[in-house]
Amino acid sequence: MNKKFTLLAAALMTVGTFTAASAASDDWTVGNYYYLKSGNKYLSLDGNKADSVVVKEITSFENVNKAARDSALWEITGITETAGTVYQFKNKKTNAVLSFAASQDAKPTLAAGVSKWTFTDGGSLSASLSDGKKMTLALGANDGIVFTGGSELKLAVTKPDTMTMTPQDLGDGFSTFQLTFGDKYEGNIFTGEDLIANSVGDKGFMTLQVKGDEAYSNGVKKFLGVDTLKTTINNQEDVFGAGFALDSIRKVLRPNELCKHFKFVVNLQNDSIAMFVAGAPDFDDNLDVNTEVGDTVRVVYAQVGNTKVLTVSKFGVGAQPLQGKLPLINVSKGTPVTIPTGTGVYFLQKVSEGADNGKYYVTKDAFMGGDSVPSMNLARGQWYIKENNGKYSVVDRQSNSSMIVDQEVFAVQGKENTYLFGSDSVKIFKQEVNLNDKYLGSLYFTEEELNANGYVLNLVSGTTGVSNIYAYTTDSILKGKVGDAKDAAIFKLVVDKVEEAGGAKSLLDTLFVTSYKLRAMFNKDMLAKQNDSLKFSSVGTAESFRFISDATAEKYAMLSSTNQYVGMNVNTSCVQLSEKAAYVNLEAVDAPEYASFASAHKRLAYNNNALAMNPLNFFAEMKDEGNPITKANYEADYFSLWVEQDTVIAGKQLYFISSGVANGGKAEANIRYYLAAKDTTRAGIDADTYAMFISHDSIKTMKNNPALFAFKTAEEGGYYLENQKELNENGKPYVGVVNGFAVMQTTPSAAFEVQTASAPTANEEMNVSEIKVISNDGQVIVTNASGKMITLSNILGQTIGVRRANSEYFSMPATSGIVLVTVEGDATYKVIVK
Repeated sequence: MNKKFTLLAAALMTVGTFTAASAASDDWTVGNYYYLKSGNKYLSLDGNKADSVVVKEITSFENVNKAARDSALWEITGITETAGTVYQFKNKKTNAVLSFAASQDAKPTLAAGVSKWTFTDGGSLSASLSDGKKMTLALGANDGIVFTGGSELKLAVTKPDTMTMTPQDLGDGFSTFQLTFGDKYEGNIFTGEDLIANSVGDKGFMTLQVKGDEAYSNGVKKFLGVDTLKTTINNQEDVFGAGFALDSIRKVLRPNELCKHFKFVVNLQNDSIAMFVAGAPDFDDNLDVNTEVGDTVRVVYAQVGNTKVLTVSKFGVGAQPLQGKLPLINVSKGTPVTIPTGTGVYFLQKVSEGADNGKYYVTKDAFMGGDSVPSMNLARGQWYIKENNGKYSVVDRQSNSSMIVDQEVFAVQGKENTYLFGSDSVKIFKQEVNLNDKYLGSLYFTEEELNANGYVLNLVSGTTGVSNIYAYTTDSILKGKVGDAKDAAIFKLVVDKVEEAGGAKSLLDTLFVTSYKLRAMFNKDMLAKQNDSLKFSSVGTAESFRFISDATAEKYAMLSSTNQYVGMNVNTSCVQLSEKAAYVNLEAVDAPEYASFASAHKRLAYNNNALAMNPLNFFAEMKDEGNPITKANYEADYFSLWVEQDTVIAGKQLYFISSGVANGGKAEANIRYYLAAKDTTRAGIDADTYAMFISHDSIKTMKNNPALFAFKTAEEGGYYLENQKELNENGKPYVGVVNGFAVMQTTPSAAFEVQTASAPTANEEMNVSEIKVISNDGQVIVTNASGKMITLSNILGQTIGVRRANSEYFSMPATSGIVLVTVEGDATYKVIVK
């Protein structure tokens, strides 16, 4: 082995004259940091959650960065108390004190509570609690920290080894950092600048550039390094006296490449730093250096009169310089380059001297063809740039390929909006693309839109001057012709499936595409293939379509499940599937499949009659005012049904339809009867399921509720009453009319007109000869009728009470509902009793 290499390696490993060795309690100096270890396990803070204390197994520190090492280093402070010495431990990375909630059941998370510990080197950390119990750090299941039970954790105090710092160590995760010295030195060109470090080779060396002054105007890069110019110093030898300069690398004439390779070795115990350079010119300007270790020198300072001059020196045992003195050197995080336009969607353009200069990236290694430019409406060529604590990820939105992931970026000097992403120079263009649009590049409709609208198909012509070609039906076959949208076939779109279609998924940006089936507006026929054509069919397999945008988002390719285009055969006018690219547009027309209106009293009319509840048997019947009931007639109040909004399913509003004796139809009424589908039979009518009114305390909370209806739009006008429970069970969901009775049918036949109705009469008051009849909760009050007989009857004419009024303010108990009050010698009054 080369002798020079052996000596240097030994020297660098012993910078600061300490290694990872045991440290007795007398050596636990405040301001120094130590490992607390048990075998290969180290007490540490979790790198992902800074307030979580863990025990990490580290078999080798070779690939462990400085931040991770600092998380496992602790400052130990002894505190003398009456009972003896206790210790506090402060973490180097976060300055947090090792403290837990005062309980044996505490979580291993930093918290106020116990922060002073009884400890001896090689022993365990323990503390007494106020209840006399003791909490001791121990290992539980999966090596998690517990404070009772488990395996007691015995910890030895050891000094940390030195480490060679990487660019990211210098800048606390970034390669941009600042370098400061403990005094003022002539020739110090490092301090006061943001420096950018880049690794070279595999021996820990790096180049340093000044942020914002990385290159000359001709693009040649500048680097900090040891200069050939020297300061004259008494008794100087070899390289001593050489200064520093910012200039380019020369590899032929007076080569200086190794003079620009720096290495930083840190003493982890107190973060003091030793700074080395791979090469420096001798007095005879000999730069004939073959290896970085052979001519490596250390940064020192020389006292020249009253001036301290920053220079370099060769070194000997323990990396101690042969001439000069060691300066105090510290590093801190610099100010990384930021992209001022921040997180968002961008187009990326290649910047280079090669053939791909000016082309737009599709992936890291592929470009759009020719002069093609990406579109705001398509994922291809779009890149998601996401900032995270000063670092950036750049991922394309079509294939999820990465340019960089959670890395620092660097500005390219002299080029606007141009950055280094890895080794690529890229010009970026921010786009106002909505990242919340998860259906970019395809048509997507909300449930509300699908429910409220029908759609007509506009076939985009490839012939200049020809427009307004719409899809019509001829014997169920879909054909195209020039015309008006109002005469075109109206489709309802039915969601078939939703699939992933791209996105920068590694950045939680996923794009989707929805496939739709097309259904006829007023029946269940679906658009299906018939040879090459398309037709409405109730038996054929419904085809599924995606609507994919062009770059302008002004037209769409309607693609089948086999990726064929929907277009028109100009010879037959048939709308068909083809391999030839074609485009369409979907135009919305106001065609809600289901009605949606506010809760209100409604009259549901059909064929000059209206839906009402028969109060004797609760069947739903079609009647008109004046039709007889036993001992009474149907009056207007019977036809005023309370139509009340409930839930919405897939954009469809469902309702309860009720009748009864409620005040204004409100839900707090004592009794209500709800229209529902009910299995029953009635002589003389061919039906096994009727529409009946039912009453039950839990009617509104039932699962699979039989009383929920929707109002489905009918082609001829009006609405079909559709029962949701029957629809779910493929039963008989539609209210029809047979012999005046409302029956449930498989297919709709009765289209009801929904009319506005007034509320049933409530608290009706009449004044004849000053006699007044009013209702109250559970009673009827008659005023100014003393001595007269008062008769109470129900709506069927049945007498429910007879009494003689014995005062001018006479009350009688009455059941809830519509009550007829007859006053002897006067009139009959109708009131609603709650």
